[in-house]
Amino acid sequence: MRRVRLMAGLAVCLLTAAGLFAAYRAGAFLPGWISWQERRLEGTAGEPEAMVLADRTLQVLDGEAVLWQTAEGVLVQDALWCDIDRDGGRELLLLCWRRGRYGPSRPFWEEEKTDWGWSQHIFLYRWTGETMRPLWMASDVGREVTGWSFDETRRLTLTDRDGQVTAWDWVSWGLTNIPLPQRTAGEGPSK
Repeated sequence: MRRVRLMAGLAVCLLTAAGLFAAYRAGAFLPGWISWQERRLEGTAGEPEAMVLADRTLQVLDGEAVLWQTAEGVLVQDALWCDIDRDGGRELLLLCWRRGRYGPSRPFWEEEKTDWGWSQHIFLYRWTGETMRPLWMASDVGREVTGWSFDETRRLTLTDRDGQVTAWDWVSWGLTNIPLPQRTAGEGPSK
């Protein structure tokens, strides 16, 4: 009888561990401050008909047909459809979460092989006429981004949990932090 109870207890522990691991892989233990957006981005001639962000997944649609969607294990916090690289065509920008800071392309100076934690990233995609092609897949953002926007100066701005706003431009390849003009307390935005 004691052996049966021991085996039952072990089975319960294993099932609990498997359930917790599955919940972790699905993003159940991500920070509570994340605001998961849902939106529909409309395309124009030569672009996808629509891009729909719902339930942490973005799908590119042509009517009801799904032409492309984000990979399993990538949870999308927000999406923008804008011309980040100033080439006249819009790109899809995803503020997303995934396990690992680098993915399979780990820099040579990083020695640690295990990288299981969730981290926030910015992924950029270009529309090919048929599907989305990765343009730039950033490593860990390195800050806790709560919101972002693309403004009339064609600049990406990120707002972190402390309310700090940083500006980012596409410079040849990749996003580069652009210093914002310094303001003193009470001073309005600079022109």
